[in-house]
Order: sequence, then structure tokens, then C-alpha cells
Amino acid sequence: MSIKDRLTKKTEGLLVPSKIEDAPSSPSGPLRTGPGQMLMVNSLMKESNKKVALLEQRLKEFEGVLPVRLIEADLIIASKWANRTNDSFISVGFLTLKNEIAQAGGNVQPIKVRPLAGSADRYEIIFGYRRHRACLDLGLPVLALVEQIDDKELFKEMDRENRDRLDLSPWEQGRMYQKSLSEGLFASLGELSKEIGIDKGNLSKALRLAELPDVVVNAFPSPLDLQFRWAKLLSDAIQQAPNQVLARAKRLSDDKKNKRSSKEVLDILLDVKSKEVFEQPVVVAGKALAQIRVDGDRVTVQFGKGVLSQGKATQLHSLLKEFLQ
Repeated sequence: MSIKDRLTKKTEGLLVPSKIEDAPSSPSGPLRTGPGQMLMVNSLMKESNKKVALLEQRLKEFEGVLPVRLIEADLIIASKWANRTNDSFISVGFLTLKNEIAQAGGNVQPIKVRPLAGSADRYEIIFGYRRHRACLDLGLPVLALVEQIDDKELFKEMDRENRDRLDLSPWEQGRMYQKSLSEGLFASLGELSKEIGIDKGNLSKALRLAELPDVVVNAFPSPLDLQFRWAKLLSDAIQQAPNQVLARAKRLSDDKKNKRSSKEVLDILLDVKSKEVFEQPVVVAGKALAQIRVDGDRVTVQFGKGVLSQGKATQLHSLLKEFLQ
């Protein structure tokens, strides 16, 4: 068999055009010799290899990237590990977020979901509850990253996202950690601390808040107001005088008409006596030229503008020195 015949057999099925737009045309017309066809095949293979290499390079840019989809909001449900309260969806922060999403026509920053087990077209939230709720209220589809992960990874990602964005109140965090332990997602406080990367001491504060009696939590304007540093104060007070603290909490819960700040509620629950403030003006010739203020152990005297000249200030200094001696 001739070289030409052998080459023709090996390249059988390959389309070898007689003219290639990007290649220089042969002055003698179509290549009919064996070596000419070989050169043509080599040229085509080099061009194909370059295209394959370029495609592989572009694919590497998307390696590890999760698919992003627009999903109808009512096809997405909350995870059982979520512990957001309704207060999270009526706060000023949420209303601001909702307004931003409305103006943008959707959530620019995707939430993250996983396919719901046993359902072909429904999803479960990993993180992004407020963005999902805003889109649901506005009747907008939700931009979402989709990934299949297990319960433990879902919990860890949800917790990390909330802490990074300062998106979950201390009390809500405590409730979430409490549930993960009670349902056996993590075997111990130590394992939970290691898995989510939080110091045991801080975890204990969050759990103490979550363990407060409902009547104590309801005494505050909102459970979202509870702070980590209050956990030990309230817990210790309940241990030392449970009946008194719970009774005060019940009165506060039943008396929401009198608007009190969360700090005022805390002081009442802890039975912190407020210091009386005494103020008395210093009146001379019918004019209040100064004012004495007594706030606990602190006494201040404030003079009106222009009352004390340099000479009088020096004289006052001498009088005070003599008085205090």
C-alpha cells in the first residue's frame, strides 16, 4: 500500500477542506499529495489543541464556583436550626434591607440554600433568612447559591455567616446553640466550641441567655435587646432570689404600657436602686448664676456664662481650699 493510501486510511472520517480561510492558500490549488495532507492535518490539530487549551484555562476560572439560580421565594423554607424571632423582621435594619432590595429589583447578594430532601424543586435555607423574607414579602424571586451539604456543615456555615455579618442577636445565637446540643448535632459543648471556632466562655454566655425563663425574656422590650454581658448577672440573680426576680419579671411583662429601656428593665430585675439626683440653683438678685448638682457621691457646681472673672475664679479656689480643710 502506498504512503498516500495509508494516510488516507488513517485520516478516514476527518474533514479536510480544500481551502481554509485562516490558512494561506496553496498556489497550486488543493493539496492532493500524502505529505501535503499530512501538513494540513498537523495544522488542524495544532489549531484544535490551542482551542482546547484555551477552553480548559477558562474552565479553571469557574472551578469550585457554585451554581447561582433565581428561585421563587415560596419554594424555599427555613432550616430547623434557624432561631430567628419575628422581631428580626420588623426591626429598622430589616426594613432598610427590604427597601434596598425593592429598589434593586432583587437581592444583589445571593443567599445560600440546599436542595430539600425528598423534594425535586424545593430548597432549605443555609443562610440569608432576612434577604429571603424581604424577597418573599416583595413577591420577588430569590438569587441563591445552591449546594448539597449535611446538617452539621449547614449549621457551621449559618453560624459563621451570622457572626461575620453581626446578623443574629446574642439571644438568638444562644437558642441556636442550645438546639444543636439538645438534638445531638454536636455531642458536647467542647465539640461545638471546636467545630464553630468559639471560645467555651462565650458559648456559655450565649447558652445562659437561651436558658433564661420566658417570663424574664418577655420582660424586655425585645429579646433581641439581651446582651452577652447580662447573662451572668441575670442567671446569678435568679439563682440567689428566684421568686423575687420572677415576680418582678411578671409585673414588667404585664405592664408594657409604661415604656422602659432594656437597661431600665435589667436594673429592675436585678433590684438595682437608682441614685437620687439633687440639683439646686444658686440665685443672686433674682438671677440663677450657678447650679449645684449632687449625683450619688459626685458633686458638681456649674456657673453661668460670664459669671466668673479671672479674679473671682482665683478667689473661689482659695475659698474651696479653705472650706475643704
